[in-house]
Amino acid sequence: MAPMQKEPGQKGVSWSNIAVGGIMNMVTTLGQPLEVLKTQMAANRSQSMWEACRTVWSRGGAVGYYQGLIPWAWIEASTKGAVLVFTASEVETAALGGGINPALAGLLGGMTGGIAQAYATMGFTTCMKTVEITRHKTAATGVKPPSTWAVFAEIYRKEGLAGVNKGVNAVAVRQCTNWGSRMGFARLAESSIRKIKGKSETESLGAFDKILASTIGGALATWNQPIEVIRVEMQSMAKGAASANRPAKLTILNTLSYIYKENGIKGLYRGVTPRIGLGIWQTVCMVSFADYVKIWIPMSTSQAKRAHPLLLRYLGELAANPLRTKAITTGTLCFLQEVLGSTLAGVPVKRASKNAPSVVHALAALNIDSKALKMAIYGFLVSAPLSHYLTGTLQKAFAGKTGTGAKIAQILANSLLVSPITSAVFLASMAVINGAKTIDEIIKTVKAGFFSVLRLWVPFFQCVQFTLGTFFNVRVKTQLRIAAAKKAAQQKAEQEKAEQEKAADTPEQ
Repeated sequence: MAPMQKEPGQKGVSWSNIAVGGIMNMVTTLGQPLEVLKTQMAANRSQSMWEACRTVWSRGGAVGYYQGLIPWAWIEASTKGAVLVFTASEVETAALGGGINPALAGLLGGMTGGIAQAYATMGFTTCMKTVEITRHKTAATGVKPPSTWAVFAEIYRKEGLAGVNKGVNAVAVRQCTNWGSRMGFARLAESSIRKIKGKSETESLGAFDKILASTIGGALATWNQPIEVIRVEMQSMAKGAASANRPAKLTILNTLSYIYKENGIKGLYRGVTPRIGLGIWQTVCMVSFADYVKIWIPMSTSQAKRAHPLLLRYLGELAANPLRTKAITTGTLCFLQEVLGSTLAGVPVKRASKNAPSVVHALAALNIDSKALKMAIYGFLVSAPLSHYLTGTLQKAFAGKTGTGAKIAQILANSLLVSPITSAVFLASMAVINGAKTIDEIIKTVKAGFFSVLRLWVPFFQCVQFTLGTFFNVRVKTQLRIAAAKKAAQQKAEQEKAEQEKAADTPEQ
């Protein structure tokens, strides 16, 4: 019997699968209109498909179909995708290694990954995404619907984390059956396609065949639509518009009974049509496309052993002109930090006067104000040079000293001398940038924030330094260990070859 083929990328523990899952599941959010329509029909079970489309459109046109996308759908997608692909890949690999057929291995991997992602990330994010989509139903009572953040604060104040994670058990059941069915049916379809085409388990399928298998898996996996309708009802915020028969405290069983009594068996399958489309899209992304991405990552990393030419050039500049390179880098990052912070926070830039230079008008149009330019100057002329000389002085003072006492002394010098100086200069500079005009105002700002900044600054950077140092230490030691093992294996092979040649040259007695 031919050895059973492992799916692409499944060669033991692969931490890159976390990134693959997060990125690929972000791609699935392009199907948000189907998600919104499915949730609308599941929450409003008397509506037809056309009525649900009109209702969603009334919430702001095309924008209505992307309700809940930012931030909840993006947060949910990136985190749950990472958990799903990593967990499912490891379980599926272990199952295949144990001799289990691909369909059952896919089923086990999908079920385990679905449960893991539900309890790890989805209870909170799915609840808030559903709140964003369904909270507008309260408008039918004449009450202006609150914002998503207001709803979150109210739920947390009244019910704590249990309220925010309301319906997480229904989510776990749905995800377990969702991805167990999707991956199981998709792998079963792949095996069937191989048999039809006369291919063995060791032969890979083409892109069209894998997409076809994922389409079959995604469509068949919607058999569990009643679980999704139950989940939507449990997390729906439209209590005022609900029937008087709706239980005050919802569980999976009493919600199932309530929906069946109110809408019959058809009510349990409301929204199944858009969900079929959504299931196909998600399965194609997370099974077929993810398999190819898992193949591509090892290939691309093996081809990229050498550093990128731009990185090599930057490191060369850093070695040849350290101060200039650090100043340009820090100034640029400070500038971008201010611009991105203002843009993401929605802070408008002050309109330039009519008599202002054209450059000022151009910068204002790009959401760039004078503070961003001041931050760039601060990074270039203050932060980078100060850090360069203080760190350089500290390193020179302890050069060649590797003992425990020297390390402790260096930490103390950094905490008691370098950090206080950089903190005071940072606060004084921020005071000037934010409008302080006198020495007294600057001193007052430094006094007010010095100790609070210092309490956070030192532990934070020490934690970062410890984490990065540990990471690179482990990485270097691992590479040295692997290199030593390869060298030992090579020497052993050469020694065995030499012994064999010697034996061949020895005449028979």
